[in-house]
Amino acid sequence: MNANNLVENEMAKFQERLSRSMVVCQDKFETATKFQQQKGRAMNDLESCVDHAIQDSIQMLPHVVNQLKANLSINEKL
Repeated sequence: MNANNLVENEMAKFQERLSRSMVVCQDKFETATKFQQQKGRAMNDLESCVDHAIQDSIQMLPHVVNQLKANLSINEKL
């Protein structure tokens, strides 16, 4: 597998994880709006869920970079 394919595959997996997290947030929002009269609270919960999902994804970026480096046999020289 060439370098371009490795990067594309890792980024696709990263994007898929983020997308699944967003779907979970959307599902929670839709459920909350069906059973709650307070759409404002449901919107706040949605925003919080999305923020949490994004923060989790940001924290995963170093792992993605390390995985790519390992797969491409890139060693950092200090």
